[in-house]
Amino acid sequence: MLVFDREFEAREQLRQGVETSVAVAAREPSAYTLADLLEIFLRYAKLIIGIAVCGTLLSVVATYSLTKTYTASSTLVFDRNDTRPYESVLELQNLERDKSAMDTEMDMVESREFLGFVVDDLRLLEDPYFNPRPAAQSEGVSSWLPAWLSFGDADESARGRQDLRERIAASGAQRDRAITRLIGSVSAARRGDSLAMTISVQHALPARAAEIANGVASDYVVWTSRLKERAAKNTLSYLRVQAVTLADSIAKKEREMAEFTTRSDLTFDPRDDVVRARMEQLNEQFTLARVDEAGAWAKFNEAQQLLATSVDSVGRVLTSDLLSTLRTEEGRLLRTRAQLTAKFGRNHPLVMDADAEIASNRRLIDEEVRRIVQEFENDAKVASVRVKKFQQEVGRLQKEMQDRNLNEIRRRELERDLLAEQKRYDEVVLRLGSFDPEQEEVKATARMASFAEVPSEPSFPQPELIIPVGAIASLLVAVMVAIASDALDKSVRTASAAEAIVKRPNLVSVPNVQSVLMPGESPYYHMLANPHAAFARAMRSLCLAWRALEPGAEPKVLMLTSASAGEGKTTCALGMAAMATTSGLRSVILDIDPKPDGAAGVLGIANRSLSLGMVAEGTVDLDAVIAVAPEYPFLRVISSRMGLHDHGRLFDELRRRFDLIIVDAPSFDRDDDAVWLCTHVDAVLVVVAAERTQEQDLKEAVERLGINRAPVAGILVNFSAVRREGWRRGVSNLLRSLKSTLNRKLGGVKAARLRAWRKS
Repeated sequence: MLVFDREFEAREQLRQGVETSVAVAAREPSAYTLADLLEIFLRYAKLIIGIAVCGTLLSVVATYSLTKTYTASSTLVFDRNDTRPYESVLELQNLERDKSAMDTEMDMVESREFLGFVVDDLRLLEDPYFNPRPAAQSEGVSSWLPAWLSFGDADESARGRQDLRERIAASGAQRDRAITRLIGSVSAARRGDSLAMTISVQHALPARAAEIANGVASDYVVWTSRLKERAAKNTLSYLRVQAVTLADSIAKKEREMAEFTTRSDLTFDPRDDVVRARMEQLNEQFTLARVDEAGAWAKFNEAQQLLATSVDSVGRVLTSDLLSTLRTEEGRLLRTRAQLTAKFGRNHPLVMDADAEIASNRRLIDEEVRRIVQEFENDAKVASVRVKKFQQEVGRLQKEMQDRNLNEIRRRELERDLLAEQKRYDEVVLRLGSFDPEQEEVKATARMASFAEVPSEPSFPQPELIIPVGAIASLLVAVMVAIASDALDKSVRTASAAEAIVKRPNLVSVPNVQSVLMPGESPYYHMLANPHAAFARAMRSLCLAWRALEPGAEPKVLMLTSASAGEGKTTCALGMAAMATTSGLRSVILDIDPKPDGAAGVLGIANRSLSLGMVAEGTVDLDAVIAVAPEYPFLRVISSRMGLHDHGRLFDELRRRFDLIIVDAPSFDRDDDAVWLCTHVDAVLVVVAAERTQEQDLKEAVERLGINRAPVAGILVNFSAVRREGWRRGVSNLLRSLKSTLNRKLGGVKAARLRAWRKS
């Protein structure tokens, strides 16, 4: 058994990994180059061609089976200025048409309301193209008339009324369907900022298409004119109704204001307002009364204060005729007493009489003073009563004035309302005076500029357009289906993809030998009979690659395994053994998975009861378990499952007896014998079937081999399309040469520009 050194294995894996990363790169699923697309096209050529041919045939059949449709076009020209006499604002009565106005006109041409007018005017309900069931409608009418005309039976009359309702409903539904069909047949278009609009109509009959196109254009002129006339008449009716209503409102408000003025005793002239004048007079009198009241109370309070101090001081302040006389008399009596006292003394009777007169005079002065003070008090009270009366009168007038002010506010409101109604009435009357659509002609919105010509060629279908488009579309669909199939296909198709997964180089690409075999011919007979055939050269290359696996230490035990069955592993093992045997090497095939399609079964070797276990036990010689093919005596096969014995001793014996031992191990989808026997072999080759082996299966097989550190020397790509690989390399080389040529030319242009710049 060949044992790999860890350092050697690490160096080998590093070398192979670097070579693989430099020479081979796994293609990303989403990255498609031109070469990849061409390869996909070649791989799915049959699918792409089939879909493209079927799509083209379907487009041809559809083109010549579809109903022919003819398109006729008429032209309308709109005025630059759009007159609108019914507009109340003068600036809006004459507007210049802009892009938005023309877009609105185009939308109106395709509106259901206008096209309903066209359906009714042109009687399109009788046209089978727009109403496919006019016959059913006429049958309904004929079946309805007898029931309507029969008045004798109540049931028949009820049935007739029910038929009438159904007929009306059916007629409305058919009209809606005809409008919908006409919407799909009519289109409006214009160029740039032009005021010309082209109306196109599609129909199965060319003459009918031209007739309907002219009808739509003329009906649009009539319809817009009627809309203008209707708007003008509605505006006039509205203005007249508003004038009558406003006149009645003005008269009503005038009567209401007159009644309110009379009821509230209001005057329109402020000079005639008696209450306001009385209020001003009372305010003046009230002010004077307050002043008098204040003066009277001031005199009284001053006299009261002086009276509390001394009567003499009051007497000196207060004045009256009696008080003046009494004061004069008091002075005389005082002089007389003074003379008598000086002449007769204090106790003289004349002096005493003078004192009595003086006392009587003072009493009279005191009484007069008190009388005057009382008069002051009475005057002050009278002034207070007067002020109070004035205050009450002023308050009453103020309340009356407040009510009158509120009434005045209400009257002004009525006046404002009346003024507003009068202004509205004046505007309405002015508008009525300047607008009279009955005497002014309403100008049409547009006019016919070109009548539709009867088309001679159908506008749909167009074979020169539909068939190429169908062919291109089907080709694109086919390419997309091919790309989708390629993206969903997870099989290993190229050697580079297999090398990227296994991390080992591809030793040999074995072509598909089944495609070149004659009827009844086996691959080995074909290889021996045609030594220069592709399969024979591939097997010779495989033998040379086996000899070059490890220079100086030629591996003798070579194991072939695969991820799944049916990948040609046994065929490659038999071909390699046959080529080695014909080259003079002693070779044997160890089929450790005996089955009908194994090496022994393919070569026609009968199943024996002997096994390698007997050889390990020493009961049977090794030559006894080796079988020779009846048709190919040089091919030796050992067909036996490996038991739980000393495999190392068995393989040592095989190495001693043979130059090449090819172990035909079972695939990994059957069992894992290759994992546990790989330590006893010198090298392992993983057979990968191009476009058959799945990437996931191959990854799992490599992971399983890595468990026991299998000495994987490389891969063997079976069923490889050699021509496709060569063509792909040719395309890649062509692309690289074109790129390099372009770079050289661009570099020369840049260099010439640089030289010119330096010279300048």
